Amino acid sequence: MREVFEVRPIDLLRSVAEPIRGLEPGDESPAAPKVHLVIERARELFFDTARPTALYEAISAADFESVYRGEGGNDENTPLEQVLEDAVSLALFAVTLGEEVSDRITGLFDAGELAEGYILDQVASFTAEELAGIAGQRFQAALGSNDGGTAVLPYSPGYCGWNVTGQRALFAHLEPGELGITLNESCLMHPVKSVSGVLVLAPIETHDFNPAFPCCATCITLDCQQRAATLKG
Repeated sequence: MREVFEVRPIDLLRSVAEPIRGLEPGDESPAAPKVHLVIERARELFFDTARPTALYEAISAADFESVYRGEGGNDENTPLEQVLEDAVSLALFAVTLGEEVSDRITGLFDAGELAEGYILDQVASFTAEELAGIAGQRFQAALGSNDGGTAVLPYSPGYCGWNVTGQRALFAHLEPGELGITLNESCLMHPVKSVSGVLVLAPIETHDFNPAFPCCATCITLDCQQRAATLKG
């Protein structure tokens, strides 16, 4: 099972309307009118430059074990290893917003338009993560597994104790070059606004793990807790 698909930029913007609103200061702030204009401009730039495309491909647990092992740099005890114990199905994925929007963000920063660059960067980050979530939804729908007791979440190299060098094994297996995504020597993706990893279909409670693993001590966001709360909600 392998699927490549596109999503309209306007649909992604609608999906992340709430976090974008979170960038707005309160109405009482003297900066509110200016920030509002910057956010609206960022929406327009995203709509004009983003080319959201995505790919996922089912993978067996045995084959993923080899991908996950990669070059052997993973933590000894990781959340993903625990989640995999109860996984129902797995798929590798890669998503990107394309090169143009990433170049536009860099151009804004280089031109000294820091506020504009920051807001567009945030909008692109929100939408790239949303695109990864959409890949998970499509994978679950393709499996016909929508019983309400399971859910798909993405897990990526560089997080949850999965060493970033795992990108090499992941790319070798998935071959996402058709999306225009490449890796540099540091295993960072180009275009920058791209996400890759594994989609894990598992019982909802499996994704709700206790963040007490060694890698959790250095995590500054603990996004896993928000994701689990969203699933339960």
